[in-house]
Amino acid sequence: MRVREAVQQEGRMDLVKRIDVALHGLCQPLTVLQCRLAMGDLIDEPDAMREAIREGLQECARMNQTVDTMRAMLQDVMADIDDERIR
Repeated sequence: MRVREAVQQEGRMDLVKRIDVALHGLCQPLTVLQCRLAMGDLIDEPDAMREAIREGLQECARMNQTVDTMRAMLQDVMADIDDERIR
């Protein structure tokens, strides 16, 4: 394996590890979102539902930040791949 290929492979493995960490980071906010919405539904009071929705929206914002980070990582790798094809 040439040095360039080894570096590319290492970079891909780094990306996979970073995406794995980001995906793991989505587990907690997803669980919290599900729990909050379920609790709001079980309590069956308008105030409880409003609170569950408000808190659910906060968890959605957290998840969107993680997804945006993952998207940026993938875009960087795709740009690197395109640069390699041009060379």
